[in-house]
Order: sequence, then structure tokens, then C-alpha cells
Amino acid sequence: MNNLSQRLAASFDTLEPVVLESGRVFSCRAEAEAVCEEASRALGLVAAWKLGATTRAGREVLRLDSPFFGPLPERRVFADGATLTGAAAGLRGVECEYGFKLARDARPDDAGLSDSDFLTLFASVHPAIEIPGARFSSLGAYGGLGLVADFGAAGALVVGPGAPLGDPAALTRAPVRLSIDGREAAVGSAEALDGGALPPVRGFLAAAFARGYAPRAGQVIVTGSCTGYVIAPPGAEVVASFDALGTGVRLRMGSDAFERNKSGNLEKNA
Repeated sequence: MNNLSQRLAASFDTLEPVVLESGRVFSCRAEAEAVCEEASRALGLVAAWKLGATTRAGREVLRLDSPFFGPLPERRVFADGATLTGAAAGLRGVECEYGFKLARDARPDDAGLSDSDFLTLFASVHPAIEIPGARFSSLGAYGGLGLVADFGAAGALVVGPGAPLGDPAALTRAPVRLSIDGREAAVGSAEALDGGALPPVRGFLAAAFARGYAPRAGQVIVTGSCTGYVIAPPGAEVVASFDALGTGVRLRMGSDAFERNKSGNLEKNA
């Protein structure tokens, strides 16, 4: 493992910020992806995949020509109602996303399936709250390619109860609402995403196999944010409600004790 990949892998649980040497930048997308792939081998069993830059506006800001993704190991995927603990307790931003659980191991040709056949890949759809994270000094510290290298900004994920997929168009249109301590913080929908709720997942499968990954049955793929990135304070109750699913998911943010006792890098996330 090269030095940068090794440091990123270690920082995933210690929160010790990774700083690039002066003047160092990622020269291209392939270099950033190679760093991520090497570091990811140290994370353990993958429970979920998070997608990023699944909107054109987001890619323009990050100067990326396509979405990115990152793995979330089992220790960073929480059940509905969880309080974020450990290294995840220092994370502060939240995003409301649909999570699609694979019913079987994915295959390289799955991205090209017809719409009806593509739906059969998934056992259920879930309300989810993604909590992005950074191993560098902050999210975006080294631009879009830095996010690609940094596990796709994977931090933590809270997954709610599963529901049948139903009509993907309904998932796309229906409102998604985020509240923090009982106050509405954001409203959006999957219409903000590339083509709606499911197309980013199709794109992910094609990209994953192209890079040598093979998503497995039971793993959850989250779509990118329907409500943007919203900061939640320490100890806050965060609730995401998905009208299309008739249900939601909630979490309690961690205290800031872990964050203060470590390097403090994640308090700068934005």
C-alpha cells in the first residue's frame, strides 16, 4: 500500500487528518481512484456504497465529469434510530437519500438491463441518511479529485425500514423532508438527481465493475442527496421522511467529545 493510501485507511477510524505535501495535487481521475481502491482494501467488509456528485450542478462545482462512489464498511452503517458513535460521532453534515438493497450479487451486464429487469436486482428500497466524512482537513480540501480519493467522502449511513420498490417515477417525484430537532431544515426530491432515483444506481454498477468492484447481495446503494447537505449540531435528532415510502429514518448525532479530543478536522466539514 502506498503511503497516501495507508494514511487515508488509518485516518478512517482515528480522524487524524491527512495532509498532502506542499504543492501536491491529484493529477487525474485515474490516480485518485487508484488511491481510493488501495485504501479501501483495509476497511473490511463493505455493507453499503455511497454515490456522490449525482447532480450536474454538483459536478460543475467539483469540476468532475462524472459521479463518484465510495465504500462504507459494516461499522459505519447504522440501523434506524441509532446514535452515532465512535469516529462517526464527530461527523456533522447530513443528506437524505434513497437506499436500494441488492437482492443478489450484481453482474457486469446488469447496468444494461431493461428497466423492468433492472428493478428485479433489488430486494427493497429504504429511507436513508448519509453522513459524509473527510480524512483530509475538510470536505473538498483538495477539490473533487480529493473527494474521489478519500473514499468518495464516505462517513456513515443510517438505514431505515425497507419497502417494495413500486413505481420508480413515484420515488423520483415524491417529496423528501429533513427535520432537525423537530424543525424542518430542507425539502427536496430525487428529481434533483441525474434522471431520478434509479438512474444513478445503474450508472454506479457500470462504473463499479469497470473499476474491478463487484457489489454483493444485501449491500445497500444510496443515491446521492435529495435535500442537499445540511449541518446538524452535536446531539441533535435528525429525521428524514420519504413520502413515496410512507416512512422515514431517524438518528441522533454524536456528542462533540470525540471530535474535541481528536484533531478536530471534521468540525470544519461543509
